[in-house]
Amino acid sequence: MQQILVIAKQTFKEAVRNKILFIFIILGLITICGSVFMPVVGDGREKIKIVESMCFRSITFFGTLAAVLLSASSIPTDIENKVLSTVTAKPVQRINIIFGKILGFVYIIGVLLLIMGSVSYVLIRVTALKESSQGGRGLLAREKFDPVDLQIAGDSARKIGNVSWIGGGKEAAVWKFKGLYSKDKNDDLEIEANFLIEAKKKSIGKIPVKVKIINPSSARVLTESMEISRNKPLFFKLNSKSLDGSGELTVVVSPENPDDFLGIRSDSLRLFWGEKSFGCNYLKGLIVISTQFFLMVIIAVLGSTFLSLPVNILFCLFVFFCGNITDFMRDLSTVINVIETREHDHGISGVMQKSNVLLVYLNNIIKKPILLLSYILPDFRYFSVGKYFIDGINIPGIKILMGFGYAVLYTLFCLPISFFVFKRKEIA
Repeated sequence: MQQILVIAKQTFKEAVRNKILFIFIILGLITICGSVFMPVVGDGREKIKIVESMCFRSITFFGTLAAVLLSASSIPTDIENKVLSTVTAKPVQRINIIFGKILGFVYIIGVLLLIMGSVSYVLIRVTALKESSQGGRGLLAREKFDPVDLQIAGDSARKIGNVSWIGGGKEAAVWKFKGLYSKDKNDDLEIEANFLIEAKKKSIGKIPVKVKIINPSSARVLTESMEISRNKPLFFKLNSKSLDGSGELTVVVSPENPDDFLGIRSDSLRLFWGEKSFGCNYLKGLIVISTQFFLMVIIAVLGSTFLSLPVNILFCLFVFFCGNITDFMRDLSTVINVIETREHDHGISGVMQKSNVLLVYLNNIIKKPILLLSYILPDFRYFSVGKYFIDGINIPGIKILMGFGYAVLYTLFCLPISFFVFKRKEIA
């Protein structure tokens, strides 16, 4: 253990002396502070969203670059400068060198997050205070409730990728929510609907829908007619007293016109209720991001045991890029089907009648290799938290546990390979 701590301390000192670390910190702080000057269209909440988004994107981007470049260059640089040959001449196990390097970069990650995270938090707080004084909603950390069940009623509904299309008149989407309790929650329930639409006339950017809100316990039914606009979410509130303490709610949505179509995804309807501390939520976000940095350090150290410095950096950046587009890689069929939809004069209604054979074969040939690659490379969706802050959602504990567990599993896969390769590596 003493050897690991000594190597970690030396690695930390070398990284601090490296100008790359300070360059990325300075660039990150400039980007973070520059977010307050971004133009805003909308209310004060939009300004807060922009600042939050830029802060977390800057921390993630520059923090990842710093973690990759420093950890990828450490072992090759030490070999070139004959540092490792001096260390290995002493009774130091090579496995301790790997552990010491990783621990040293963990220290660096902590310093980087402390500096950039503190500045971001102060900036977000100041922006929220300013906007709140002008009537804005301020900082939000709402509790989000996901539906326990989604059912599509209707025989002619068509599923394309992860989107189910329902027509007006005979089809409907039914969401069921559970675990809603009115204890210590006096706020109204906020329901956000975000659907894809296909109107009979393409020039029309909105369609009428019928929304039914049902309390299964008391059998109370609230029916409203609303208009869904293209690329614009619909918000409506519900008094918490309508739950009658049952904790369950059913929401039914269906297009009113027979020739209109509604595109439904599992996350098309979200329910918010209750508030949590923003400071605690922000800290949870930094914890999740730090786990991503740690995973990138593990991958960079693995690459440095058998790749040259330039190739290792390119390898790490490739992994980071692919790890952030796994949704696209795993759902390529949706993209292809969207192209297919646009080939028809009548949009989704045309696709239901006829499919393009070439695009079907293209989907089958391309999708499987990319799908395999998406499961081999790390999936950084587990560490994405920016959307939680943009939408004002409290990060659930399961998100942190899943990110940490995923990083541990990937580490257990990468570390043995690093030990095996580095043990047999020639250090002269």
